[in-house]
Amino acid sequence: MMDPNNRPGGPNLIVTCKSANTVQFFDAATHGLQKTLEMPGSTHEMAQSADGSTVYASIYGGGIFGKNSGPDRRIAVIDLRSRTLIGTIDVDGDFAPHSVMMDRTGTLWATAEMGQAMLAIDTETDAVQRIDVGGSPHWLAISHQTGKVFGSFKATGHAVVVDLESRMPVAKLDIPHRAEGLAVTPDGETLFVCAHERGEFHEFDTRSHKLRRTIQIEGAPGTANQLRRVRVTPDGRYVLVSSHVDNFAAIYEAGSLKQIASIETEKAPMGFGFAPDGVHAYLCCHDSAQVLVFEIATGRVTATFATDAGCEFVIAYA
Repeated sequence: MMDPNNRPGGPNLIVTCKSANTVQFFDAATHGLQKTLEMPGSTHEMAQSADGSTVYASIYGGGIFGKNSGPDRRIAVIDLRSRTLIGTIDVDGDFAPHSVMMDRTGTLWATAEMGQAMLAIDTETDAVQRIDVGGSPHWLAISHQTGKVFGSFKATGHAVVVDLESRMPVAKLDIPHRAEGLAVTPDGETLFVCAHERGEFHEFDTRSHKLRRTIQIEGAPGTANQLRRVRVTPDGRYVLVSSHVDNFAAIYEAGSLKQIASIETEKAPMGFGFAPDGVHAYLCCHDSAQVLVFEIATGRVTATFATDAGCEFVIAYA
């Protein structure tokens, strides 16, 4: 069954531009701007509904992790066909919702770092269940096969494991050098977690929670603490990692975790997305307001296109 958070791309792009308080739509083939949608606040991450018709986008607030003096409490609901904002979900607290993911039952999950919690949201009724996880999670990843959601805590150096059915924390994973972005493979069996204080990421077994390997990012030594993101391609063949301060991205073969390519990026690379051809991927470069288009197997940049300020996350959709 397809992972709703890592589906094959489509001919249209939607990009969050958090510094401009906008979301922008582009043609995936020509990279031409189709529409700019004004948002009610700084919009960071996105997840598609199970049927692909709707995007849920977190409205984080006016600050950054650990320095968010004006946290928001909303998740935007965007209709992809009309490219309009059709509503918001109030998460019942000034929680600064950030990472959002959809599980296979249709429940939307979100981090609530100011509330020391994860949120499970019924998108039919907008009912919100707050799950106390004992820290401030910033990122989420879901393993549908094992029935778990993982959240990373960059301040306290671990990841929490929450059971999707009981909606209770069941374990913690120690992450050396603090935790940043995380991702689960399409088969649900492997979790990757990036480090904050070093140029490395970790591979865990999602069933046993055992650390399998720690992989050094060649070309991004991590001399500066920084945000790192990781994604796995929808076909499960490659792992992509971005290093925000180093202006760098790396590509790995998923099985061997051999680093096969690297990219010197525009300033402040963040979120990845995947083109409909299965050959190319996108990378948002936040500080330069550029999206890079590159060949996944080689890292060769084939195009760039401009966005509004602060592009963070991109989805290619049908």
